[in-house]
Amino acid sequence: MEELGPDDRNWLFFTPHEADVVREAMALLVPGPADAPGEPGPGAREADAVRYADRLLGAFTVEPPLVYASGRPDGSFLPLTPAQRTGWRRRVSDLRRAYRTGVTVLDRLAGGDFASASPASRHRALCDAEAAVFRDQLFDHAVEGTYGAPVYRGRPAPANPTLLGLPAPRGAGTATTPAGPPRTDPPEAVGPYAGPGPDPVAVLARHFTRAARLIASSGGYGG
Repeated sequence: MEELGPDDRNWLFFTPHEADVVREAMALLVPGPADAPGEPGPGAREADAVRYADRLLGAFTVEPPLVYASGRPDGSFLPLTPAQRTGWRRRVSDLRRAYRTGVTVLDRLAGGDFASASPASRHRALCDAEAAVFRDQLFDHAVEGTYGAPVYRGRPAPANPTLLGLPAPRGAGTATTPAGPPRTDPPEAVGPYAGPGPDPVAVLARHFTRAARLIASSGGYGG
């Protein structure tokens, strides 16, 4: 599969404007140095998390669909079973509608063009109750795109099993641990953890995500 550069505009799903809106919204939700002075670590903008969202929403524009990475160096993906294809098509279809509607809402709340609005206007739009559901979805995808396996952003897996200087999560980059919407498996079933009880890493990640979403929902991001 051809590798896409960060400035490439051959989006699988987004229009260029939609990509700009999603990029700016994700950068407020998971800020990096360019978005929050003094922020030491890279964020959604630096990780090109918008590309992750685009490839998820456009997963079925190619074959095999961009759902389960094979884990091979060529960045290939695994074919889906009929049941997987049906379930993922439904999920992706719902997400595509949510993004189309959500971008329109953010544009309106920001005065017409979210991407070109002032940071204060973008903050207000994201904090608006009308944008709450879409904001939570954006936050989840921004986190997944920033810290997940690079292959889901169309990037080759690094030789060092870390992304942006952060430890790779258990099972990351394997064919059985796809990025994207949450799995239906219980957290303790994901990854190689074989100890008694739930995987402590999975439990910590679940609590972190819940807490981080509360912070984002309160408008305490990027400030």
